[in-house]
Amino acid sequence: MPYVVRMPKLGVEMETGIVIEWYLDVGETAEEGDVIAEIESEKSTAEVAAREDGALRERYLDAGEEGPPGAAMGIFAPPDADISSLRAEVDVEPDETEDDEADAEATPEATEDDGTPGSAGEPAQPSVDDGTVRASPRAKRRAEELGVTLSRVEGTGPEGGIVADDVAAAAGDAGGRTIREERTFSGMRSTIADRLSTSYREAAHVTVDREVEVEAAFDAAEAAGDDASLTDVLLLAVSATLDEHPEFNATFDADSETHTLYEEHNIGIAVDLEGGLVTPVIPDVGGKSIDELARQRSRLTERVLDGEYDGDDLSGGTFTVSNLGVVGSDSFTPIINPPEIAILGVNRVRERPVNTDAGIEFPRHITFSLSFDHRVVDGADAARFLVTLDETLADAEKLLD
Repeated sequence: MPYVVRMPKLGVEMETGIVIEWYLDVGETAEEGDVIAEIESEKSTAEVAAREDGALRERYLDAGEEGPPGAAMGIFAPPDADISSLRAEVDVEPDETEDDEADAEATPEATEDDGTPGSAGEPAQPSVDDGTVRASPRAKRRAEELGVTLSRVEGTGPEGGIVADDVAAAAGDAGGRTIREERTFSGMRSTIADRLSTSYREAAHVTVDREVEVEAAFDAAEAAGDDASLTDVLLLAVSATLDEHPEFNATFDADSETHTLYEEHNIGIAVDLEGGLVTPVIPDVGGKSIDELARQRSRLTERVLDGEYDGDDLSGGTFTVSNLGVVGSDSFTPIINPPEIAILGVNRVRERPVNTDAGIEFPRHITFSLSFDHRVVDGADAARFLVTLDETLADAEKLLD
């Protein structure tokens, strides 16, 4: 039976998906269960399979194009089936490239050689009609962004109309800058940008730093065995700290002004992928032994790095830990992962001189950066959180019990 191939929804937080690749050209056939396309959401990828034998009759989203869950990607039907009713269902919007070409083409055409610019006797150049340069809407927006005067731009579009690429080239010439490359956001990167912008715009971000000695934490990790690491000890220490400060193990709904505290410590761990950071969630960290935690964290991280995760792996978080110490940061301001109200940044391990009874020693330290939503908790609360974390790590062997 003919049907519309629609953008699948990969998890409750998915807002848009992008077509990575089609495995069929229009008119090519596939059997039931064959993969016909691959898509990417903000946080994961998935394959789209044929629901029955048939052919790809129409294609509305090409590779690299995006749409919300449920958007029409194409029509799949037997080669001789009538698909007129399905075509009527689909509302396809033109892309920006078509806008550029359509606008550039929507200019008066010279029909005879009268010797004037733009006539059939010589190459058309950008013209000024009623004081307005002939340019596409996208080119005008680009010119405004780059500070380019359109009247000085040579157009390469139909009939000499100016398109966005012309403006970019002119910006490189006029400003002493040569464009090396322009990178458009992927679906994942675009969503990360939107979410973090929303978080920083809406939450009252404040960050408190504290340097903590971690020699006992290293000892605990070594005592736990080969499977465990310092990260696992830190996660257990964070969970123990959340027990003492449950107001941080929470989410905030600004619309209802509701601060919701949770029993389980579902801690997200930021993982760096090529397309951006994702935050898989380890559920109920406080209910696990360090061996269980180490195994689950390792498996989850491997799945994410291999791209074999889904929306469920990224949902349900109550607190987040982001470790930039592995790339050498001394301090940073982590941005809260909404609707959570706090995130703990972990910086690099450094040796610090300390005066002891035995003389000057150089124990290892980590600076922790706690960002929190000041609408929900106060700076004194955050400072006390870090004091508890410090005390917990000083007696880290207790975390192994």
